[in-house]
Amino acid sequence: MTKRQINLSVTSTDDSTSQVKGIFHLLMTGAKPTPLDVFKLFNCLSANQRFSDLRLKYGLPLQSQYIKTPTGKTVKEHWLDQSYIDAVNAGVIKPPFAM
Repeated sequence: MTKRQINLSVTSTDDSTSQVKGIFHLLMTGAKPTPLDVFKLFNCLSANQRFSDLRLKYGLPLQSQYIKTPTGKTVKEHWLDQSYIDAVNAGVIKPPFAM
């Protein structure tokens, strides 16, 4: 298993809308964050709810799968397909938040 890296330079926020926007921008970098990553980056204890918001409220085609951590724990990581990211960046798909 390769070591996962997440850019930790994202600004922490407090309210859920800002957290959702921050998670969206993180996903648009191609990152595959887990709930623990979201907690560390955004001080968000309800990461699964924010991922659900992105899927249901904002209609994002969010993908997810369970992975095993180096310590043997099973967690879910989430990501956007590169084709979606490319389409948003090209202006073909309008993002739910201003980029």
